[in-house]
Amino acid sequence: MDFKKIKSIYFIGISGAGMSGLARVAAIHGKKISGSDMQEYGTVKKLREDGIEVLIPQVAENVPLDYDLYVYSAAVGENNPERKVLADKGLADKSMTYFTAVGEFMKVYKNRIAISGTHGKTTTTSMLGLVLQQAGLDPTAIVGSRVKAWKSNVRVGKDVDYFIIEACEYKAHMLELHPTAIILTNIEEDHLDYYRDLDHINMTFQKYINMLPSDGVLIRNADDSECREIGFDGTTVSYGIEEDADVMAVDIEKKEREQTFVVDGDKYSIIVPGDFNIYNALSVIAYAKHIGISVSDIQKGLKKFTGTWRRFEICGDYRESVVISDYAHHPTAVTGLLKAAKEWFPGRRILLVFQPHQHNRTKKLFDKFVSAFDDSDLTIIQEIFDVAGREEDEDQAVTSQDLVEEVEKRGKLVLYSADNEKTKLLLAEHVEKDDVIIIAGAGDIYMVAEEICSKE
Repeated sequence: MDFKKIKSIYFIGISGAGMSGLARVAAIHGKKISGSDMQEYGTVKKLREDGIEVLIPQVAENVPLDYDLYVYSAAVGENNPERKVLADKGLADKSMTYFTAVGEFMKVYKNRIAISGTHGKTTTTSMLGLVLQQAGLDPTAIVGSRVKAWKSNVRVGKDVDYFIIEACEYKAHMLELHPTAIILTNIEEDHLDYYRDLDHINMTFQKYINMLPSDGVLIRNADDSECREIGFDGTTVSYGIEEDADVMAVDIEKKEREQTFVVDGDKYSIIVPGDFNIYNALSVIAYAKHIGISVSDIQKGLKKFTGTWRRFEICGDYRESVVISDYAHHPTAVTGLLKAAKEWFPGRRILLVFQPHQHNRTKKLFDKFVSAFDDSDLTIIQEIFDVAGREEDEDQAVTSQDLVEEVEKRGKLVLYSADNEKTKLLLAEHVEKDDVIIIAGAGDIYMVAEEICSKE
């Protein structure tokens, strides 16, 4: 499908980060855009402010039958009334998933960079967009979260030279994309409701890398054992801290609200915490240097990254304690989050609220979760967030109470919460002055952070 010839697109489930981003980009390219969703999410208001019509709720009568293309979110099933009417009207061949659509759309651009891996995709995509913007390359970027510097999850460039996209590995969605460059942050066990095991994940990533053109480039993490196993016959640039790499960080210093490090004699600074963010920055430095961006522009671009929504986001205060909201929902991400909090707020008590995301993930990674909370002084584990359409009956047996019991056996102070309301009560009871309160998880737990901060 030639996106240059498409004149009108209807988005089913338009409020998601990727869907709303693609809708905005397509609108800037002169396409007629409208869409629908189930509820009046915050994104819906912003889309309407941009002049995009959004209909609520999703019903068959909403669907315009004279559009060139219909794009639906991966969360929208075949029984959705709008998808059903398209099938009934013989328009299924004009319908495609978001990932297929963005894969086709990105072909319009000359340089197409996909950010892939288990962790760090959102931050790396944002950092790279800011560096390319600083260098005057005017990139278009679709990010999985709202970027503070852009006040949006999307940046739309005026030309078609650079396109940056997060490449989600769930259900091998990244295979729908057509990048000319891939940044591979790390590979771990995750999404085991789709992948059989780590070998299956690695095989899928290798298949994805094999799709790069011969003149493409792979940027990979030399310190990640799984990334090191990924092969590419074309140009490969490695980055890291420990293992020998093309781009290496040395002389790392962690100051108050700043991290600095040196690459090839040049000093870089980032104002976000955690070793994981040093790795994210290194991957951006590796790609930027590869395409000839000056050290000065890379330094300035990285310094402009002030964070994204729910990635170590300091969202306010509660009872004279700082509140951080974070998307972490994998054991490694939780461990890194707590380590970063201790570095950023030395000597202060860390209180973690964690909502596991999906029963299958909790079950498959249970033992890793048990040890993930070791750096928390007090942990509140809320009941598992059930993900509609991704849960099997046999997975329902595991609960957050099971997790609490095992964490207690490690001698850690941990409490169980049934829901958001109970969590707020527990926080009111246990928070002390100068605590660092972290609200983490990929479900609706972020609402706790928003609600307790709003009361101050």
